[in-house]
Amino acid sequence: MEYTIKALIKAKNETVSSVASKLQLSRPTFDTYIAMYEDGELLPKMRYQKIFDSLFSDYYISQEAFHERLDMCENVLLYGGNVDSVAFLSKRADRASRLMNQIRQNINYEKFDEELYEFLDLVISHYPDDIFYHLIQFFLMLYGKKDTRQATDFQVAYFSNLFHAFDQLDQNAIHFDYSDWLRYQKKCENARACEKLGTIKLEQERLKLEEQPLRRKLYDNKSWGMEF
Repeated sequence: MEYTIKALIKAKNETVSSVASKLQLSRPTFDTYIAMYEDGELLPKMRYQKIFDSLFSDYYISQEAFHERLDMCENVLLYGGNVDSVAFLSKRADRASRLMNQIRQNINYEKFDEELYEFLDLVISHYPDDIFYHLIQFFLMLYGKKDTRQATDFQVAYFSNLFHAFDQLDQNAIHFDYSDWLRYQKKCENARACEKLGTIKLEQERLKLEEQPLRRKLYDNKSWGMEF
């Protein structure tokens, strides 16, 4: 059976018209591009050639990945992104789709750990920070995702210390300086205090928003000579 782009679109729970709209193409132009692409011809605009390659080259792409790619292509067109970013965005969409599937499976698992997602949120939010960036690079290399030859001079020293610490944990022969624990504890307490302060400020802002309609109502009533 020969699969067509329109069949693919339908299989991904979309309509041809909606996809054309997201790609900022009129329906007749979209139909022409589809016919050209299915005949193996190059599209007249390289931007759309790369977008079609991203969206329609694999019929068996998952529905989640297809929609992620479609949304990202729409954003590239909407906000004037560089056409060269389409392939990168496609990879990012696939990664997001795979992670979302893993998260769904894990959440349904009976040993779901909420603190794990607190940690993941923390890592994503603070990834540019050196402490998280280098820690992530350490584990990527440790599990064979990256070549250790890519490590910088700083990372060689940092990772060596980390590995030594983790290796001690595995052997149950932990040696440490208690003053390091006290310094760590103090930093943790400061971070917790900042977290609480941020929560208090958010609560104050919420209360202010709730008070505004009441204050306005009181003001309006007093303007009409009414007192409470």
